[in-house]
Amino acid sequence: MFSNILIIDDEQVLARAIADFLARHRYLVNVNTTGEQALKTIEEDPPDIVLLDYRLPRMDGLKVLRKIKEDHPEVEVIMMTAYGSVEGAVEAMKLGALDYISKPIDLEELRLVVEKALESVRRLHELNYLRSRMDKDNLSCEIVGESEPMRQLRNLISQIASIEAISGREAPAVLITGETGTGKELVARAIHAHSPRSNGPFVEINCAAIPLNLLEAELFGYEKGAFTDAKGQKIGLFEAADRGTLFLDEIGSMDLNLQGKLLKAIEEKSVRRLGSIRSRQFDVMLIAATNQPLEQAIRERAFREDLYYRLKVLTIHLPPLRQRNGDPVRLAEHFVRLHARRYNRGGKQLSETAKMAIAGYNWPGNVRELSNVIERAVLLKAGQTINTEDLGLAPPPAPGRDVPAGSGDALLTIDLSKGIVLEELERTIIERVLLQTGWNRTKAAQLLGLSRETLRYRIEKHNLKAPSVPGNT
Repeated sequence: MFSNILIIDDEQVLARAIADFLARHRYLVNVNTTGEQALKTIEEDPPDIVLLDYRLPRMDGLKVLRKIKEDHPEVEVIMMTAYGSVEGAVEAMKLGALDYISKPIDLEELRLVVEKALESVRRLHELNYLRSRMDKDNLSCEIVGESEPMRQLRNLISQIASIEAISGREAPAVLITGETGTGKELVARAIHAHSPRSNGPFVEINCAAIPLNLLEAELFGYEKGAFTDAKGQKIGLFEAADRGTLFLDEIGSMDLNLQGKLLKAIEEKSVRRLGSIRSRQFDVMLIAATNQPLEQAIRERAFREDLYYRLKVLTIHLPPLRQRNGDPVRLAEHFVRLHARRYNRGGKQLSETAKMAIAGYNWPGNVRELSNVIERAVLLKAGQTINTEDLGLAPPPAPGRDVPAGSGDALLTIDLSKGIVLEELERTIIERVLLQTGWNRTKAAQLLGLSRETLRYRIEKHNLKAPSVPGNT
């Protein structure tokens, strides 16, 4: 990433010479000749560093400096002047200037001052990132809910997190199971946060999201030249998580060959980077998660039985949201506060009818779907009260009646005497509407009373595929 520098100087020849010099050192440089013009530029696109002349027409450098620091305190300012004095330097520093350089400008000296300023900028960015990550981690470890399954879950998390401290031995492996969206990563973070390893790193990877040929390199690392694109050395996630926690999400999607290497690493507590002959020890708490029935995968020879039993020393099963009586509304109120804070849209609240709709909805996408629904409502609702229509939930079908598609045509007849499997019913309704609209997602979403994003999520969830017809949208 290139650093962005703004030069404010009415001596255009000098300003352009400085700009050309800095551009040759791979900086992005812009030049303004007046303070008024520069303040407008900064408002539209704040730079990392400002090189500010002390003497400017109409609005002098100190006034510009004061305004920059009032509106954009994160921007570092270096003063430049041909009229240097101790008093001027002190005044500029009091107003927030990082450094001071006298004309005529020594370009190499200026480059060193700019590099020093960039170090300050980088430290500030890192500090802001760590603070935001800390806030996110603190929020993400909060287990919300008062249903009996959640009370049992919190108790189990505390027991598992304390095992290592009580026994004085290494942390046992933990396997978290449950439907997609039930909060498996959140539980893994909570275990880490309550364990003796809480001050160590929490490293996560989604095994289903990384191509097979890259997943091994991510987990174990590699040496320079280990393969074609290995231009340098890279440590693996086992090493990165040393003295902390490694969370392997969607473990069931891992290739069988890599499963064998993973088992060997777990048992030997060491890894060998690709292209290396040296083994490296690690000390991690290993947490794996899956939404797949691994017992069935073992029967189908898609998952190693020995790895399964190595991972499931301690098992946590997360119940779907529909089995957590009272929790959907509590979670919705929690997400309203969380997303309102995140997007600076405070004061939002759910209406009583919205709470009733949330309590009565099946939530096939579980907590993740609920969070996404609330996040969208917080962002799009202009007023303070979030009502039922702001949620975009599909209305439940009337008992014993055909489900309408909005045009009066029957899509599906429900035989109550045979019972209803809600997952299959939802899939069938969505598939029928998509076929009726020629897989026009916008029109189908309108007929179903869903947002386009929610419809897209459910198409992916049910693995629905459009027919190979030109013109699908």
